[in-house]
Amino acid sequence: MESIKKQLSDYYTIGRLFIRWLILSVIIGLLVGGFSTILSKSMALATAFRVENGYIVYFLPLGGLIIAALYKGFHMENDRGTNTVLANIHAQSEIPFRMAPLIFISTVITHLFGGSAGREGAALQLGGSIGNKIGAVIGLDDEDRRVMVMCGMSAAFSALFGTPMAAAIFPMEMVSVGVMYYAALFPCVI
Repeated sequence: MESIKKQLSDYYTIGRLFIRWLILSVIIGLLVGGFSTILSKSMALATAFRVENGYIVYFLPLGGLIIAALYKGFHMENDRGTNTVLANIHAQSEIPFRMAPLIFISTVITHLFGGSAGREGAALQLGGSIGNKIGAVIGLDDEDRRVMVMCGMSAAFSALFGTPMAAAIFPMEMVSVGVMYYAALFPCVI
């Protein structure tokens, strides 16, 4: 009888964790996926405008000055981009939430003026900072916030590239090079 009670208790605990991560993953997926989709559409509009108005390339230095001023204004002038997200995950420290709007705005400005900027770094920074902030707001511990960061990165990567399975695995490989962080597999896939 004790064995059955313990087994039922284990099933209850597993069920609670499953439901918890299912809910958190859906929330992250909707929020980060939504913002990343808006970023993707904004980049497409900026690029289309630049293609139609070729002269705007001459204002690329102005775009760079605007981005530098934004980063200075938000006290992120020493930001190392995606390396900041990865370093903070490894140190299990705070990822600044202000990174999300800055990367959004600076990526669109870069594309508008014809600068060279990939979507990978933007996706990881946007998703990582939003995932970390949501984890902090709901009071998750460091390990669970780490999973939220990876889940946010997966959502952003999936929304920007349309590759959900690759997006689920990529952050787990990136965060722990050489070690797969299996605890994050379910939330990242969702």
